[in-house]
Amino acid sequence: MDHAPAIQPHPRPSSWTPGPLVTLGVGVACLTAAAILFFFQLAGHFDTLVFSTPETGTAFNVSAILNEGTPPPLPTPTGTPPSSAPIARILIPKIGVDAKIVVKGIGPDGVMEVPDNAYDVAWYDFTAHPGWGGNAVFSGHVDFRGVGPAVFWNLGKLEPNDIVEVRLEDGTTYRYRVTGKGAFDADEAPVDRIIGQTQVESVTLITCTGTFNVATRQYDKRLVVRAERIFDEEPAPSASLR
Repeated sequence: MDHAPAIQPHPRPSSWTPGPLVTLGVGVACLTAAAILFFFQLAGHFDTLVFSTPETGTAFNVSAILNEGTPPPLPTPTGTPPSSAPIARILIPKIGVDAKIVVKGIGPDGVMEVPDNAYDVAWYDFTAHPGWGGNAVFSGHVDFRGVGPAVFWNLGKLEPNDIVEVRLEDGTTYRYRVTGKGAFDADEAPVDRIIGQTQVESVTLITCTGTFNVATRQYDKRLVVRAERIFDEEPAPSASLR
């Protein structure tokens, strides 16, 4: 790909220094810009034009999968039955996430329901329950109206071997290690491979990315992070469960 030549700054005389009028002008410009930004914030322009709303999707339309018939049953764990306690929180130390879990499903339009606010993370009840094998799927907003950056704002910073923890209400904690990530077109993603079952017990984390359409209030892409369960340790009660 051809690149445009870099723009070279016009050389200044070696003795050139910004005069007081230049400095004053720069200061006034900065103050003016700050005042404009503050005005728009007060007027709610950033809230209404830039950020996601409760209607902004965080995952996928799964109508095509539903139309294919009933998905295969989740694997049955062997040995001591795992905990079936409700999921309480998800923690991702690398990006400072410690979030409440809310249970969501599929809306009448075939789209995976979204968390109601900037702070919660949705777990989808048609996917695996952590500890029982298969693929437990979660999603959260990347940003949100009236808040700015939301719970999964930094999800894209996760790299292989970063840790994800899922805590149940009885204190049981399961740990997962990130194995990969990718961005997909929201309308053309391989949804069956993203939210479908996995041979290795996993969690899949989804949020928005790409370009935000102000008219539809939707992002055109989804960021997906996959992590696999760490089995070299027994799940243990958490001492700091909220």
